[in-house]
Amino acid sequence: MIDSHYEWQVLADSVTDEEQALATTLNMPTVMIQLLKQRGLTSRTEIEAFLNPSPEEINDPFMLHDMERVIDRINEALMNGEHITIYGDYDTDGITSTAIMYETLMMLDADVDFYVPNRFTDGYGPNKDVYQRLITQGTQLIITVDNGVAGHAAIDFANEQGVDVIVTDHHEIPSELPAAYAIIHPQHPASEYPYKYLSGVGVAFKVATALLEEIPQEMMDLVALGEIADLVALTGENRVLVTYGLKMLAQTTRPGLQALMELVGVGLHEVTAEQVAFGITPRLNAIGRLQSAQIGVELLVTQDPERASDLAQQVNQLNDTRKQIVAEIVTQAKEQLAKLDLTTQKTIILAGDGWHEGVLGIVASQVVELTHRPTIILTQENNKLKGSARSIDGFDLYQALAPHAELFSAFGGHAGAAGLSLATDNLAALKKAFEDE
Repeated sequence: MIDSHYEWQVLADSVTDEEQALATTLNMPTVMIQLLKQRGLTSRTEIEAFLNPSPEEINDPFMLHDMERVIDRINEALMNGEHITIYGDYDTDGITSTAIMYETLMMLDADVDFYVPNRFTDGYGPNKDVYQRLITQGTQLIITVDNGVAGHAAIDFANEQGVDVIVTDHHEIPSELPAAYAIIHPQHPASEYPYKYLSGVGVAFKVATALLEEIPQEMMDLVALGEIADLVALTGENRVLVTYGLKMLAQTTRPGLQALMELVGVGLHEVTAEQVAFGITPRLNAIGRLQSAQIGVELLVTQDPERASDLAQQVNQLNDTRKQIVAEIVTQAKEQLAKLDLTTQKTIILAGDGWHEGVLGIVASQVVELTHRPTIILTQENNKLKGSARSIDGFDLYQALAPHAELFSAFGGHAGAAGLSLATDNLAALKKAFEDE
């Protein structure tokens, strides 16, 4: 059995005069003041803003770089009757992003559909073959959500076909941006947007707000789902979006969410972040882990109660299957861990034949919980390895792995999570590079 290796640091028992004064002023226990201080909140103003999020912290969407250009291009497409395709992603953040952008354009009477890449056949992000198929079928404008900032090849292809691509994303920005028509990203090098940590659904929500010229409050239930699922920092604008999103979720009129919440046992009159994180989002994530996530978007946008109930049942069953698969792989992973000397290793890479690639991120997270070490879990097939990485505080996966791009046939991600593919022959080199970081 492997023990947890979390390193707890106990703060001194003493309370400073400043902490005591804040505790008295705010009528809070001193231990709470100390905990908030560890989050960087040291003044009364900061603490009150953190505990009582205000809609005033929701920033003007036009502060995002390229937003005016995006709105002008979409309005042009609306006027000309162009066929628009929303190109999403298969996790909860991607599903909710797709649903928000699709609903927004439907409200504007757009000729619009959506496509969610299949994890197993399309991979993550823009795919040239898929773009070609969409364009052949009549797509005249592509809008990515929760992906695209690293999709150079597919976007270049679309440009060659005379089809514009608007990218909305929040993932790590590469050294060279793709030649998209426009890029909406809170960390864009040319952006002056004051808050940098929106998730994919947060970025899609900003575009929706700009298009509709008002905050679409009825979509904030989806924002809460995507933001919580993607584990973004619940500070600043994110905290406001999630706070009010949870209130909307408690009174959602979406038949799909109502049916799923009933199955999960989440009440419609009070919904917590914990219920979302451990009850709803694992089920939405399970769809794309095992099959196409198209039905996830349909679940969120359908207005047909009967169809919603059927989809919710399918989603719940997929989650049960996902849990069984994860349990089997974790058992095998523990057997491999037992053979390692964890007193000398700073990182962990485990590989298994035929491990289901759709759940490797979950397995990696569980191994991190067990060992408190950055972890890569890989599945092997036909002399190729494909997998997911998860990290710990203070270890940036993207910065650790990106310098070794020559080892990978595909790589992408951010500080806390990444996906990668490589030839089996490169595994030893990857282990050394990962350990040396």
